[in-house]
Amino acid sequence: MAHEATLPHLREVKGSGRAISSEEQALLTVQGLSVRFDGAPKDVNIVDDVSFSVARGKTLCLVGESGCGKSVTSLALMGLLPTPPARIVAGRALFDGQDLLTLSERERADIRGDRMAMIFQEPMTSLNPAFTIGDQIAEGIVRHRGISKAAAMERALDMLEKVRIPAPEKRLRAYPHEMSGGMRQRVMIAMALANDPQLLIADEPTTALDVTIQAQILTLIRRLQEETGTAMILITHDLGVVAEVADEVAVMYAGRVVETGPVEAIFEDPQHPYTIGLMGSVPSLGRRQGRLATIRGTVPPAELMPKGCRFTTRCPFADSRCANDPPPLAEIRPGHKARCWYAPLEEHRGAA
Repeated sequence: MAHEATLPHLREVKGSGRAISSEEQALLTVQGLSVRFDGAPKDVNIVDDVSFSVARGKTLCLVGESGCGKSVTSLALMGLLPTPPARIVAGRALFDGQDLLTLSERERADIRGDRMAMIFQEPMTSLNPAFTIGDQIAEGIVRHRGISKAAAMERALDMLEKVRIPAPEKRLRAYPHEMSGGMRQRVMIAMALANDPQLLIADEPTTALDVTIQAQILTLIRRLQEETGTAMILITHDLGVVAEVADEVAVMYAGRVVETGPVEAIFEDPQHPYTIGLMGSVPSLGRRQGRLATIRGTVPPAELMPKGCRFTTRCPFADSRCANDPPPLAEIRPGHKARCWYAPLEEHRGAA
C-alpha cells in the first residue's frame, strides 16, 4: 500500500521497481561498515553498521540530510578518510569479490582512479591550480595505463570531447581558474572516467552549480554511464535527482542506513518514518494544501545519540523499545529493507 508521502510532482520514477536479481551480481557489497572518530563519545560510531550493494551498470543513490554520514561512507570506500582521527572499526566492502578494507594503501592507490573513481562536490578545490587541465587528466592515465605522456594527452583530449567541452584543444592547455564552475565539473567527470572505471562515486556533483547547469551535468553523467556500463553511487539530498537517475536507493539517517530498496518501492511505499518524512517535506509544484510538512526536532549530536533507534527522538511511533533496542535492517519485501520495529507501516499510514 502506498503512503501519503508519495511525491505528487515527480510523475515518473526511473527504476524498474524490482530488486537486484542473482543474475545481476553486485559489483560492490558493503556489509556492516562502521567508522569512529577520535574525540567522539565512547561506543558511538559516526557511521554505524552501514550495508548496501551496487549492481554492475546500475545506479545507487545514497540519500540523506547533511551530516548523516554519506560522504564519510564514500571516503571510507575510496580509502580517503583521514586516519587519524577516523578509524574503520568494523565491516567489509567487497568490490568485485575483493575486500577493500583489508588492502594496503598501495593496493588501494592502484584501484583508486582506475577501477574506482570519484567526483567531488566542489571541483575548484579538487583541481590543482598550478597545472593545466590536460596535465591533470593525463597524470592518472599515465599512472594506471602505463602509456606515454603524448598518448595520455590524446586520451585526455578524447575525454574532453566526450564531456562536450567546447574547443577541447584549447581547454587542454587551460588552468582551472580560466574555466567556469560547470566546465570544471565536466573536467572532473572526464578525469574520473578516463580509465573506464567499474564504479564511479559522485558526491553531490551538482550542489555548487546553478539549476540549469545541474541538469546538464546529470544528463551528461547518465549518458556516459550508459555508454560505458559503469556502476555509480550518487550521493545527494535532492529527491528529484533520485527519482530521475536511481535504480536503487539507500536512505541514511544519523550514520545508519534506515531503508534500502528499488527506487519505485522507496517512493511509492516508504517503510521507515524518516523516509516518509523526507517524502512529505518536499514542496509540490501544484496548489498548496496547507503548510509544508516537516520532520520535528533535529538530528541528535553524538553525545546525545539514542542507544536504540537513532530516529527515536523525532519519530511519531517511538516507544521504549525503540529508545533502547536498535532495530536491524530487516527485509520487508523482496529487495526492500527497513530499520524499524514497526515496519511494515501500513497500519500507521498517514501518521508521519
